[in-house]
Order: sequence, then structure tokens, then C-alpha cells
Amino acid sequence: MTAEPRLPLRPVIEAVLEQYVLDPVEIHGVPHWARVLENGRRLAAMTGANPKVVQLFAVLHDSRRLNEGHDPDHGQRAAEFALSLVGGLLDVSAAEAGLLAEACAGHTHLPTHPDMTIQTCWDAD
Repeated sequence: MTAEPRLPLRPVIEAVLEQYVLDPVEIHGVPHWARVLENGRRLAAMTGANPKVVQLFAVLHDSRRLNEGHDPDHGQRAAEFALSLVGGLLDVSAAEAGLLAEACAGHTHLPTHPDMTIQTCWDAD
């Protein structure tokens, strides 16, 4: 396994936390994002998934939760938030932005995906 490049995620995390409405140390907060990030980095090295998308998914997928319980639209809200950062904080191609948005939008209600990057995001979560 080769080490995947690590993105400078601090600015993205800071942008998330500026608008995050929940306690950042609760179930879906920063400790969870860190676990998904570590899982994702390891999985991406094995699956060949796009490491940039996987790392960004880790810190964005639960960024728009309104509560720690049932919040079926949080993935779609996270996808929209992620897309709003493209061209600013997120230096990603159009294809990467699409993968990131799709991974965020579907992570709570779809069990599998044929795209390895999206599936790796979900498996990391």
C-alpha cells in the first residue's frame, strides 16, 4: 500500500464548524469525521478510490445535520454545501465535485454504489 496524499483539511473543517448547528463532539461531529477520514484513507489505498473525494467526504457528509437522530435530508444538504465550496475552499474537478455530492447525498439511504470512490466513502462511514 502506498500512502495517499493528505489534503489540507483545516480550512474545510473550519468552514463546516462555522455553520455547524450541533455539538461538534457529539455522535456525528469531529470525532466521527476523524474516524471516517482514517477509515477512508486506508480503504482508498486498497480500493483505488479517489483519495481527494474520500477525504472531503469524511469532513462534509454530516456537516448539515440538524439533529443527532432521524434527519433524512442531511446528506442532500451536505451535498449542496459541498458544491457551494467548489471553486473556493474546494479545489476539485467537476467530476470530483459530482462524486463528492453524490456520495454525500446518498450516504444514508443507499447501501451500495457501482462507483468505487462513492462506495469507499460509504464504507468509510
